[in-house]
Amino acid sequence: MTHAARPRPMGEILGRQPARILVTPSKTPSAWYGAIRGAVKTGFGDHSITGGARFTEQQNEALISRGMDILTAEAMTVQRNAGDHEICNGTGLPGVYQFECPVLSRRADGRVRVIAPSGAEKLIEGDGWTSPRRSRRRITS
Repeated sequence: MTHAARPRPMGEILGRQPARILVTPSKTPSAWYGAIRGAVKTGFGDHSITGGARFTEQQNEALISRGMDILTAEAMTVQRNAGDHEICNGTGLPGVYQFECPVLSRRADGRVRVIAPSGAEKLIEGDGWTSPRRSRRRITS
């Protein structure tokens, strides 16, 4: 008997990235933020960025430096859970940011190497998620 994979919990799609980005000087900046030309702020209190160009400015630079065509580059929709420092929607499920990333290669294990919005190369899951675990662990006392 075979069992279908259970769907993993997912919150509301918020946009491409938060409108306000928290930068901590002592930590490495997140690869999942970039400069999006033509994007607009949306959501209650303008909390997220939606729309705009297909790729971020940093992704365009990375594509050009690799000799790839920006207009015809293969891309996939990547999703990541919003952190508590980005937004808390109060539903128990994290909000989700969804954006396009150019594909560099596909691995035999199903994972995909993409150019993240910051221009860095990142390895993501084959289904488009940035990490295999999508739900947050809740600590209750």
